Amino acid sequence: QCLAAAAATEGTKVVVRADFGVDGKIAKSVTAAFGKKIKDKALMILTADMDADKFMVVACAPKSLKDVDCKAWVVASTEGTNGKGGGKKDTAQFTIPGVSHIDAVMEKAKTF
Repeated sequence: QCLAAAAATEGTKVVVRADFGVDGKIAKSVTAAFGKKIKDKALMILTADMDADKFMVVACAPKSLKDVDCKAWVVASTEGTNGKGGGKKDTAQFTIPGVSHIDAVMEKAKTF
């Protein structure tokens, strides 16, 4: 799903919703697999846990992609949601309470 979105996306940022719950290990596996195949785009995944009413935002970028700061991207996208997390220029992860915020976060991420 992430690779298909990358192929269909112009520019250097890919934003995808893929609900697999709030599981950092799965997110790391997905971002690692994406990074091996796509070397010129950054990825942001939004994944919800409907039962717990929260979602996770994970971003990663290849080190060669200098114009994307993952932490700044996630912070700007989740602004005003009471999300918690952290990261660096090439990877960031936040957890946000309230799945109702996910569409707004996705829109902000796409326009960052």
